[in-house]
Amino acid sequence: MKKIISNNIFAVKILFGAAPVLGIYDILAAVFHIVINFCEQTVCVYLVLHAIETRKSFGEVLIYLVLIVTLSMISTLFFNLYHHYAGYKFLPIVQQALKLKLYNKAKEVDISCYDNTEYYNNFVLSVSEADNAVERAKRLVNMVFSSAAMLICYGTFFIAIDAMSILFVIASFIMRTVFSNILNKLNYKIRLQENVLERKRNYIRRVFYLKDYAKDLRLNKEVSKGLHKEFDEVNDEIYNLNKKYGFKRFIVSIMAWYVSSDFMFDVIYILYLVIKASVFHMVSFAEVVVLYNSAANLRRGLSTIADLGPFAVETSLYVEKIKSFLNFDNNIKNEKSCEMPEHSGILECRNVSFGYDKNNMILKNINIKINAREKIALVGYNGAGKTTLIKLLLRLYDPTDGCILLNGVDIRQYDINEYRNYIGVIFQDFQLFAADIGENVVMDKVNDGDENNIINAIKMSDFYDRYKSLKNGLKTNITNEFDDEGTDLSGGEAQKLAVARAFYKDAGLVLLDEPSSALDPIAEYNLNMSMNNVAKEKTVIFISHRLSTTRRADRIYLLDDGEISEQGTHDELLALNGKYSEMWNAQALRYRNG
Repeated sequence: MKKIISNNIFAVKILFGAAPVLGIYDILAAVFHIVINFCEQTVCVYLVLHAIETRKSFGEVLIYLVLIVTLSMISTLFFNLYHHYAGYKFLPIVQQALKLKLYNKAKEVDISCYDNTEYYNNFVLSVSEADNAVERAKRLVNMVFSSAAMLICYGTFFIAIDAMSILFVIASFIMRTVFSNILNKLNYKIRLQENVLERKRNYIRRVFYLKDYAKDLRLNKEVSKGLHKEFDEVNDEIYNLNKKYGFKRFIVSIMAWYVSSDFMFDVIYILYLVIKASVFHMVSFAEVVVLYNSAANLRRGLSTIADLGPFAVETSLYVEKIKSFLNFDNNIKNEKSCEMPEHSGILECRNVSFGYDKNNMILKNINIKINAREKIALVGYNGAGKTTLIKLLLRLYDPTDGCILLNGVDIRQYDINEYRNYIGVIFQDFQLFAADIGENVVMDKVNDGDENNIINAIKMSDFYDRYKSLKNGLKTNITNEFDDEGTDLSGGEAQKLAVARAFYKDAGLVLLDEPSSALDPIAEYNLNMSMNNVAKEKTVIFISHRLSTTRRADRIYLLDDGEISEQGTHDELLALNGKYSEMWNAQALRYRNG
């Protein structure tokens, strides 16, 4: 119960914290709606019927009728204002506030979380339920205050006119609460199982409409057939899941929505009123009609009251997922105890080992010492652990054993954001964003005075010739998905633009993971020349499968099965006649044969 209350309070706090005006509107709307309906449909109708039954003057009846019309007009004006002003204006603000919380948290969590299927499922569910959580908070506020107003207005009226009616109210409330709670838990159970299947179905759906896959689908018909088959299989699983629980849901729904509500009031309660009026003459004609009509309103109100508990429970289950995501405690801690060095320093890996689990180590006892302004190359076959080592140097992961030092200080003692800002990095699987060219280089909004530095970075990355052909310059969006005047870049052009980020960022340490994998030999040569000129005062660590690039390094480390098997200069490694020499000769042979 404490968790249910806490989770629902969390949702309501988001509502009031982001847009208190909307929360106040919700409260006023809930109370005002019940009070107006009660006055219009119960009090005024009772007064009209009672006036007719006791043969009052037509003028008195007319006054009550005018009052009903006036209240109806006021109600219509208020709720149009509420829905079309408060809802459309403030609801997106609250939804934005919660999503920003989720996005900011997603930006901060350990990257290892994306390798955890359960965590990733919770993350996807949290984001997909963010808007629903806000809607649930609004509905919860409405339910609480409308229920309170309903109990006060109609409870007082029923007690004053016929206290026995309260027994029907209590019986209906208990039955509705029990069966609604069962139904909501069942729906939540189904939703969790569907979430995993829907992720798979949505992936297949994206494959068919994203242009990234368009060429492959058209050139490989068997892929389409396989995806169609998989799509059918996922749909069948979703169908079978709902079929499995369908009959149970049907029975519980009948009990929750019909037996405890319609049957209770439309059959049993009506029979009770008829007997009391015609046999025992204990209520008047006006009271019978008003009690009967009010029972419909009370029934709807009681449905709200009965649903309040189960709805709070269901809301709590979803909010718990959001809260657990927002409260996730990172393994990578930011415990600053040392100031970052101003210039390039000595970087050292001391007995570094790493694995996602200790039974499957990817890196084993790595020892590397890199002096300031050295140019270091990491080479090796696919899966040797090169990119993993880069991720450790960036502190995207922490070593399982050993430590990484910068100027003799464990990098865990530096502020994590300052440390990462100290490094310029380009990954092999870099991403460009649906933003303009300037923003993709800066990785932020472009400020006045940034243009010259951006263009210089573009020149050094050999993207300038392509840049000159763009009529909107730095304002050119790199996709035409959202901008008709946007442009699509080839793989090599995209990589050049990504490399420009490293030139733009004045970092003391530069990490390059296959920075020229999509470039032709001439573009690669130009990039290497630019890098040599710009990075003279910087420490550079790069991974490349093209050994024509690595030969210029001050020192080369060859990784094999997570271990350093060879190290030295290009000439020293050739003289060893080991694996590096074997890789070099295999590549050089192609050029000689050509």
